Amino acid sequence: MDNFSLLVLLLSFWIQVVGAQVKLSPETLTVLRGQEARFTCTATTTQWTVMIWLLNSTAVLTISRDLGVLPFITANVTAKPASASQKDSWVFVLKNTQRHNQGQVTCDLQGIDRKTASLFVQEKGSVKITGDNRLAFKGQSILFECQAAGWFPQPTLQWHVKDRKGIGMEVRRGDYNISIQESGKSLFTVTSNLSFSAAKSSRVDCLASVSALTTPLNSSVNLTVESSPQETTWFDQSGSGRSPVAETTGGKVNLGYSSEGPTDAAYNEVIMGTRRQEDFVSFPKVPDIVSSSNLSLHSESQAQVCLSEESPKNVRRITTV
Repeated sequence: MDNFSLLVLLLSFWIQVVGAQVKLSPETLTVLRGQEARFTCTATTTQWTVMIWLLNSTAVLTISRDLGVLPFITANVTAKPASASQKDSWVFVLKNTQRHNQGQVTCDLQGIDRKTASLFVQEKGSVKITGDNRLAFKGQSILFECQAAGWFPQPTLQWHVKDRKGIGMEVRRGDYNISIQESGKSLFTVTSNLSFSAAKSSRVDCLASVSALTTPLNSSVNLTVESSPQETTWFDQSGSGRSPVAETTGGKVNLGYSSEGPTDAAYNEVIMGTRRQEDFVSFPKVPDIVSSSNLSLHSESQAQVCLSEESPKNVRRITTV
């Protein structure tokens, strides 16, 4: 491109800028459904008489430079001066914006100039991690599911994992998947599954957002990680020879405990010796039934003990002379 062509191009651009009679800002605006949308239209000339605001090519508001805002029938639109001293700058307000309001917003200075801006209306849905707080063993693979439902356009979904000290843990894209569904009302539902190996107790966050949101919506659960069963020692296996019972009782012996039969050799010897001594003890015997008429003086001089073997009830009598 030669110098002459460049000068022509710059002159043409300068003429367009100088010749512009209307300024509209912002050129692009994105809001959430239900919020207000505000656009400012400023006339660079005082020669205008009527300013008309159009929404998707439909006139919704009329402003007279001398009379101000004229009566209008659209309930959710209004306008006010940008400042008390300026009659040539007006703020157009669209209240409670809805999805069907999305499109073009035009400021038209009748017979002079017009400018058009773009309005985008987004839908904020919900986000939720399925289930409650989790408990896992160290090294165990654990799965989390998050669902962001009722969004427009398709929301951005992210996972964050932080330990109890607030230190973030890396969540790689390969650790989770994303599936998308669209309903009949052009609302999106995004579902994601996150899987990783439990290392330390952490907080798991699922965040969903669209561009109109200043802060993403967040759902979180706590993950508590405990030592794995293999790392838990139930008994002392260091070779000390102490039995599990001794470990449990702290080495104390229960003196009131006895087994079903004698197990101690010394104890058996004491029992058997006692029984042998009983076998050699003899007592003078007398009959169970004593007849005084047949009792002789000689027989009375001896003390005897007789045990009856015929009666189931033994009666022992001891006669001493």
